Amino acid sequence: MKRIPQSFFLALFVFAVSSLAQTQPRPTAPEELWKEFTSTAGRFKVTLPGNPTETSKTIESHLGEIKRHTFTLGAGFATYLISYADLPVSLTEPGEVSKFLDHTHEGEVGSSQGRLLSMADIALDGHPGREFIMETSNSKFRMRSYLVGQRVYQIAISTPKGPAKNAAEIAKSMEFTSSKFFDSFELTGKPAITVVETGKAAGGKNVIAGDDTGRVDPGSALKKVAPAYPPEAKEAHVSGKVQVQVTISEEGRVIEATAISGPELLREAAVRAAEQWIFKPTKLDGAPVKVQGILTFNFELD
Repeated sequence: MKRIPQSFFLALFVFAVSSLAQTQPRPTAPEELWKEFTSTAGRFKVTLPGNPTETSKTIESHLGEIKRHTFTLGAGFATYLISYADLPVSLTEPGEVSKFLDHTHEGEVGSSQGRLLSMADIALDGHPGREFIMETSNSKFRMRSYLVGQRVYQIAISTPKGPAKNAAEIAKSMEFTSSKFFDSFELTGKPAITVVETGKAAGGKNVIAGDDTGRVDPGSALKKVAPAYPPEAKEAHVSGKVQVQVTISEEGRVIEATAISGPELLREAAVRAAEQWIFKPTKLDGAPVKVQGILTFNFELD
């Protein structure tokens, strides 16, 4: 397979916009045809006017292979797409995440020689995303992208630019189907890595809601970073829980992180992630205090 240059890595997930534009205007799909579609492996569900066709493609980058799964359905005046893929790296810094999401629309617009009409920051269950709308010479295209841990989701609708006499009908259909389709997209199942937080103050006092002293203001995580699943652990089929003991400063930053349990192949990744967490300062009797706690990262293979 052809190796993709690093400059194109963040734009790997580009839909075939030209093929979407070939959708021909047809009568609007009857509402009774809309039904829920669920992908267990994809960990999502969405409402569609029919059954989509699934395809997969493996893309090789300088960081490793990326397998992209795509679901496509042409119905009514629209073509619907849902795609997901797991990145070989974990994007943790806000700047990295923002750059990645920006490249998702730049790649689409550039590859189709389209014109960007609008773009907005969005989120899904707290996960960052982008929505953009563009048009080409013969179609209009709307896409939402979400970064959920190391998994990127893209959902899109393409509609053709038909004859003027059909423009109003197409616009009305687009408005209905877009809302029904996009608003129904939900995440399901469990992510590959989940986190359970526990903690106590440096002096031993619990920092959990409901502390019977009534004096503890429990801290909360302002930034959570999921660890990258080490490739060697995946190859060895190693999974399990890693407990990382962290010391959090009065300002809410992790100043020390040590793995205290879990498979050796997973410990370093868990520690590196824990070191990047940021918490709302924990207060005791109204004053910020240094606290210790345990983050449990649960690594699960699909």
